[in-house]
Amino acid sequence: MNEIIFYVSPAGCDENAGTREVPFKTIARAQDEARRTDAPVTVEVLAGTYKEALVFDSRDSGDTYRTGEGAVLTGGLTVPYAATEEPSDDIKARLSPDAAANVRAIDLKTYGVASEAYDTLFPIGSYSTTGKYDGYRDGINIEVFENDRRMNLARYPDTGYLRLDRILDVGDVAEFPEQNYFRDWHDRRNHRGGTYIVDKQTNERMKTWKTPETAWMFGYFYHDWADSSTPVAEINTVNRFVKPTFVSHFAAKAGALYYFYNLLEELDAPGEFYIDRENGLLYVYPSSEDAVFDISLDTTPLVRMKGAENLTFSGFTLTCTRESALIGKGNGNVIRDLLIKNVANHGIKLTGSDNVVENCEITHTGRGGIYLTGGDRATLTPGNNIARNNYIHDFSEVYQTYQCGINLSGVGNVCAHNEISGSPHMAIGYNGNEHLIEYNYIHDVVLHSSDAGAIYSGFDWAGHGTVIRYNLLKTIGGEGFYPDGIYWDDGLSGQTAYGNILIDVKKNGFLVGGGRDNVVRDNIILGESRAPISYDDRNRDGFVNGGWAHQACDKPDAPHWKNLERVPYTSELWAKKYPTLARIIKDFDRFNDPDFPINPANCVVENNVIINNDARFGWMAQSVYDYNNIGENYTYHTFEEANLDPETLKFVTPREGFPDIPVDEIGRK
Repeated sequence: MNEIIFYVSPAGCDENAGTREVPFKTIARAQDEARRTDAPVTVEVLAGTYKEALVFDSRDSGDTYRTGEGAVLTGGLTVPYAATEEPSDDIKARLSPDAAANVRAIDLKTYGVASEAYDTLFPIGSYSTTGKYDGYRDGINIEVFENDRRMNLARYPDTGYLRLDRILDVGDVAEFPEQNYFRDWHDRRNHRGGTYIVDKQTNERMKTWKTPETAWMFGYFYHDWADSSTPVAEINTVNRFVKPTFVSHFAAKAGALYYFYNLLEELDAPGEFYIDRENGLLYVYPSSEDAVFDISLDTTPLVRMKGAENLTFSGFTLTCTRESALIGKGNGNVIRDLLIKNVANHGIKLTGSDNVVENCEITHTGRGGIYLTGGDRATLTPGNNIARNNYIHDFSEVYQTYQCGINLSGVGNVCAHNEISGSPHMAIGYNGNEHLIEYNYIHDVVLHSSDAGAIYSGFDWAGHGTVIRYNLLKTIGGEGFYPDGIYWDDGLSGQTAYGNILIDVKKNGFLVGGGRDNVVRDNIILGESRAPISYDDRNRDGFVNGGWAHQACDKPDAPHWKNLERVPYTSELWAKKYPTLARIIKDFDRFNDPDFPINPANCVVENNVIINNDARFGWMAQSVYDYNNIGENYTYHTFEEANLDPETLKFVTPREGFPDIPVDEIGRK
């Protein structure tokens, strides 16, 4: 049977027959025709830019949408430098001399851009408290890109961060670290924002702002894993303080990192922009006269799948949406060879089973890369979704914490042979059971946090079955920040990691946060980590000694116990799969019993090879030794002493009892 192909070209016409010689003009027209055909159809999209948002449903199952010629789906407006104008004299007067000579104006109204696209500035940051305030709402901001690089909304300083000098009033916070909660906080609204003291130099800078009421602050106001933003309610340059409108969820502290933005006077460096939201005027500071500006407008995904199955979508460039590029729900779909860039949210989000995302490049996203959800925890049915051979880099540029290059949720999904780099926070995150994370090359991530991991999951005593193997993690952490390589946080249990190579992880190569049934064996850890392996007992310490983690587990209705009850861990199916989990006891009087879940029992830490200047192993809590028979681990000062080739990362001669790590198979193929 001959393949049925419809062709689409910007030079075509929707009245045509859809052949290569006389193609359709729009993908939507080809889709209409394909839906009238019983057999599977291929829609071949020829080179060009298409301003279409595609929706695939069950009628599109089995079809293929592809381009081999570089078709682009965009949700934005493109304006070349030549189409920009000089700003008015009034605007120039508010700018520095260099900025006045270089800043250009774009009248959004002349391009038909509706005012609702730009009239509101929405908060950014993963821990925004906007939803607690009347008169404010969450949303996604209009974005501007110059030559495929995200521009900054005019800010001070232009790069890097200021530090809060002192805190006069933390405001009406939800939690005052560590682990002191105001339980009624979630039932109240319009919380007091607080008062922050700025340094003297910043105070002098604030005096130059003609309209300080437009100012916002973005920062890590307490934890370096909790970014948020707020309008500035008051600037007082006499007494050197600012008052944020929105309270920081976790309070604020002296020395916290922050910057100001949305200030016309701070439009003073190439790569910045400012929007006069009342008049619809966009001001940009170009890097050169060769600049092309892409302005994201659409607030919907460029591609949405609603129940399509066995659909193939390949080859396209997806760019400039104020949402995620592709969001889908369905089974058996194949997404391959995409270039996704310059989007406000994630690259790809798929829910279902047996979906494949492969050979894609994802970059300059506001949030994360690829998010896969599938499988059923009650029955431990795997989702079998796969992310493989993708290159995800320079992401999480707006929301700077807890945005993953790849995230797996549910049961039995796979992340393999990907390269992930260039992120302020984590590379791979996961939750649920039975995932497989293997052969990934992860480097230059967690650049802006000291309490995070390149591969991360946490807070689940029942999250058993995930295997992390044959991954290469290199250069984890940035200047002044000391994060972890593989981090099993807050009691995560039932994990296995073997055959991984960790190089130059600044704090802990492995950080195991008090969980049980965990296995760390046959890994190689190289470089000057503070602790190549660290295994604490935070749940036990919290329960027995009132340590900082006590509120998660010291009462029957505490979060850990509630999470445990959400899965059928005592069912026949679960008990057969995870027998140690099924043996858990709930008798708080027997808190020293190995089967009481606060205790780090049934663990394996053995046969790991560690090389650093001090032949340093790390640290494990005494209870980890008490509840387990910890095996031998091997520490060396040099590669030569360990008999390891520093170039190939292979042992010069086979090491007895140490399984071969397939180093040559790691990364994209």
